[in-house]
Amino acid sequence: MDPLTPHERLRTVRQSLKLQQEELGVFIGVSKAAISRWETGAAEITLLAALALEYVFHVNRAWLLGGTEPMWLEKSHGETAEGEFLDRPLIVGAASCGPGGEIQDPGPGASRYALRRDFASRILNRCGGGTETDLFFLLCRGESMRPTIQDKEIVLVNTAMGIRMEPRNNGIYLVRRSVNDDEARVKRLRLDRDRQQLVLASDNRGYPPAMVDLDSVPLHQLILGRVCWVGRYLLDTDPPAEDW
Repeated sequence: MDPLTPHERLRTVRQSLKLQQEELGVFIGVSKAAISRWETGAAEITLLAALALEYVFHVNRAWLLGGTEPMWLEKSHGETAEGEFLDRPLIVGAASCGPGGEIQDPGPGASRYALRRDFASRILNRCGGGTETDLFFLLCRGESMRPTIQDKEIVLVNTAMGIRMEPRNNGIYLVRRSVNDDEARVKRLRLDRDRQQLVLASDNRGYPPAMVDLDSVPLHQLILGRVCWVGRYLLDTDPPAEDW
């Protein structure tokens, strides 16, 4: 039996992974404040958070919550190998998009978060391809995608060109309504059968859907990337009801 408390064990995990509280929170879909409360013992670590840590980092939840069994499900995760993490920037809306819809790295002044390379590889494989440089963190604002995505949650977006050219109906994407739109929105997307119109829907039923006529505009200039992670995969979420 590990003599540490669950709160101390969580701090040990974070320090072993060489992550700040905010960075760890990004990976498992919680705030920096939640991590701080768990580490100080002000609140109990939730089972959902333990499961997320086990899935993303191979932390043994039996050890984290109860002090039994080894700390890591795989021995290799006891140490962080050099080059195991990559830094990816945080983008905000379409402010960092080029005239053709391409996502541009906002530069060294932007907030950046560490992303495990093996986790990035799983994201890319499940999302349909791309490279590490196609992945960006995105700060979401507003209530329109609740309960799937909350206000001020940070999501991971895959901006690979192939994914933008061949969107999947009912997937969640970062989109804009025209090539001149200076604000991108996270919406659930449907492309009509003739590929002439996009339907952009919110998971919050208080927001009406929007129709976007393509008018021969290439899809990749409007569809900027697919949202694939917000503390959990968003690639297999149930589609909304047919009346959206």
